Amino acid sequence: MESKDTLVAFFSRSGENFRVGDIKEGNGRIIARIIRDALQCKEYEIASKQGYSSDYEECNREAKKEREENARPALLNALPDMTGIANLVLVYPNWWGDLPMPVYTFLDSINTDKLNIYPVCTHEDNGLAMTDRMLVSSYPKAFIKKGLAVRGTTVQNDRTEAENALLKYLEKSGFHLSQERS
Repeated sequence: MESKDTLVAFFSRSGENFRVGDIKEGNGRIIARIIRDALQCKEYEIASKQGYSSDYEECNREAKKEREENARPALLNALPDMTGIANLVLVYPNWWGDLPMPVYTFLDSINTDKLNIYPVCTHEDNGLAMTDRMLVSSYPKAFIKKGLAVRGTTVQNDRTEAENALLKYLEKSGFHLSQERS
């Protein structure tokens, strides 16, 4: 697959995280940069205008409330130009067994019809949980591909292992990896 027809969109949160403590750079951002460099593609950060608490427990309450309300929080960044994009590598954490609600805002705001979506989910214990099925049921005209789950502790503590898993996933998914990776 061509890198010019691929976008990596990610949701990431720094601050206090489960099992890894206070992190300066969120798991999703780290993963997105690995993918961006491997594919030499564009990236887009999915971020809520209001943001989330850096305190883990408070962020959990905020995320749970948004999920219960089926909220679609306003996005901080202008939407990316999706012209010519056929492949979306979607990076997000598993929040309450689901996607963070800003990810739904993003997907609801773009044309997902016939878009190949490659889910990459960070987690600690539940893998993809129901996130891949939520994508299938919420975006039935998109082509939801087999996803990859990566532990946040691995992203933070063993970047080589995380990168190897991501590169293997991308290759198995049919992407051509750039020789210019750093």
